[in-house]
Amino acid sequence: MKIHILGIGGTFMAGIAIIAKQLGHQVSGSDKNLYDPMKTVLENTNITYKEGYDPKILNKKFDLIIVGNVMSRGMPIIEKLLESNIKYISGPQWLYENVLWNKHVIAVSGTHGKTTTSSLVAWILKYAKLNPGYLIGGQPINFNAPAKLTNSKYFVIEADEYDTSFFDKRSKYIHYKPNTLIINNIEFDHADIFDDINAIVKNFHHLVRIIPKNGTIIYNHDDRNIQNLMKKGVWSKLKSLTIRKNKDKLIWALEKNNGDYVISKNGKKSKIETSLIGLHNYKNISLAILAALDLKISLSKCINAIKSFAGVKRRMELVGKKDHMLIYDDFAHHPTEIEGSIKSLKVKYKNKKVLSICEIKSNSMISGAHKKNLPQALETSHHSIILRSKLSKWTLKSKKINIYNNYDEILKYINLNKNDIDIILIMSNKSTKTLRMHINK
Repeated sequence: MKIHILGIGGTFMAGIAIIAKQLGHQVSGSDKNLYDPMKTVLENTNITYKEGYDPKILNKKFDLIIVGNVMSRGMPIIEKLLESNIKYISGPQWLYENVLWNKHVIAVSGTHGKTTTSSLVAWILKYAKLNPGYLIGGQPINFNAPAKLTNSKYFVIEADEYDTSFFDKRSKYIHYKPNTLIINNIEFDHADIFDDINAIVKNFHHLVRIIPKNGTIIYNHDDRNIQNLMKKGVWSKLKSLTIRKNKDKLIWALEKNNGDYVISKNGKKSKIETSLIGLHNYKNISLAILAALDLKISLSKCINAIKSFAGVKRRMELVGKKDHMLIYDDFAHHPTEIEGSIKSLKVKYKNKKVLSICEIKSNSMISGAHKKNLPQALETSHHSIILRSKLSKWTLKSKKINIYNNYDEILKYINLNKNDIDIILIMSNKSTKTLRMHINK
């Protein structure tokens, strides 16, 4: 089948392209902006793509168009598609109909940590020789690509609550029909499609309603919004994790013991050894372990797998140096993630000064949905910079946060203050390559 993918540069749609090619289809795609790591991933798998959305591409007599959720009505290529007789489908629906329908699906959901947790689950299963298929919204360092189709009955997928397409406004994860569901956490995000936190919790309830009775929901027991979600009704088996003092023998605990994190239940403790940093990552690891245990993988095998897990590209990734300053690249684009990333570096590098640069790129950030909580997150850093988007109309009043409009201002600040900066942390949900190149001038 001759397939063309609109929005192929996104992490999810690039994964769809890889799997479609593995199934033997002739695959190509279009996107407005392609950047690494997905640009390189597509090139390495010999999937051709065009930059821009030229409607004339549809003249090539494709059998199927897979439409990404970046596409919208009013775009010339979409208007031409709707006027044509070419068959089209969303990425999530195509994935279910062609891959997931006969798999044991392990879906990783939540506002934060989905990419790392789904990568961890896939790595543990591979280490246990279960050879899972997977589609992950990032590039795990342990794998050659963000997606792979195998003959295994298991398939690990990052389950996003964002909408499916312009013609299907349900969340993507509704299409996946998971057997095992991880819910890391729930906070308000995606202000362009959800009105408030109650709308998000209700949306997650729609997902919970389709988990089978013999399926398992694995979740963060301490999250208040997940607690409210569970009150709406659960029909599946439950496993949960807490970092609080735990007297419930049915709940797993993540504890700090003599400087080490251990996961425990009923007095049995196992130390977690990992190269990942930050409490949030120990939570991600623990929930991934609970999912693996549910698939009858031993705890000792899980612990050993974690030791060799190398992380994910652009998730607290050390990408270089400028003079004496280390440069980290991170995908954080929500106040909770931003604060967690800053604190992680401060714990790892005690007595070192951190400059945090937050580039406003996500829809929620641009709209100002997070402007109330953003200052508190950034003020945990020794130095903080917000790089404004031309689309954002809001500003902040903070004596501790510098707000700039271009890369030159950031470079000037770094050069003036470099004797008081040891680590530069760049945070954005888009490519930071241009900013990093500018900093290294």
